[in-house]
Amino acid sequence: MNVKLGLAGLMIFSVFASTTNGLGQKLMDEIILQDDVSGDHLIFFVSSGKYKFVSCSGNFSTGGVGSVSVDGCKVVLKDISDAKRVLAEADLCSKVGKADIAFRVTTLSTFDTSPDFESIVSDTNLRDSVFDCSVKATTDK
Repeated sequence: MNVKLGLAGLMIFSVFASTTNGLGQKLMDEIILQDDVSGDHLIFFVSSGKYKFVSCSGNFSTGGVGSVSVDGCKVVLKDISDAKRVLAEADLCSKVGKADIAFRVTTLSTFDTSPDFESIVSDTNLRDSVFDCSVKATTDK
């Protein structure tokens, strides 16, 4: 009897421990987008919305917590305020992603609404993305 109860408890725990999308596919919790050219990279966590961005060429890094939505294979991170815009989208089926990260430093004398820093991350292959400033190896398709 104890074996059956333990097995049932293990099965229930397994159901709650895995995250799935609407198609019943398991999702990874950690998603890394790395720009194919600059090496700029963004990591975010599906479960919490926590993210960190590093610009390799701009000597800039930041982090925060955004909202994450999952629709089929598409995972979207959003964190938008007056001073920042972080929008990221990863397609886990086609293994591609993109992100737009923009920050503005506000001062009393500044009325310009253009961002002080902006980076567009374009990742054509999520499989080879790392949270590092190394430039990705390019391969002919």
